[in-house]
Amino acid sequence: MSLSISELAHRCRVSTRSLRYYEEQGLLLPSRSAVGHRRYQAKDADCVGFIQRLYRAGLPSDLIRTVVREWKLPDSTPRIEALLRTRHAELSHEAEELRSKLTGLEAVLNAVTGNS
Repeated sequence: MSLSISELAHRCRVSTRSLRYYEEQGLLLPSRSAVGHRRYQAKDADCVGFIQRLYRAGLPSDLIRTVVREWKLPDSTPRIEALLRTRHAELSHEAEELRSKLTGLEAVLNAVTGNS
């Protein structure tokens, strides 16, 4: 069973614009009907859900593209886990740096306002 872009958008609760964007990014690869309309498989709904979770997690498009390509391959869990753990470590490091900057800024604010 194949789905039109509007059917898949409705099923996934996303806009057709999002689906076109995912296609532009190489994340979804629909087939085409004889007249050129996009046709999706039911399993593409799972892929859209996965893509959305990755975007909500704050992953950049290039990493999402890599993860989605891996996700479509057999036995990809260890590779995906490694990619996501690396990104987690990067974000953790960035968070620590931001915490340090906030502490420094608070010290400067306290000095300026006389609350040291």
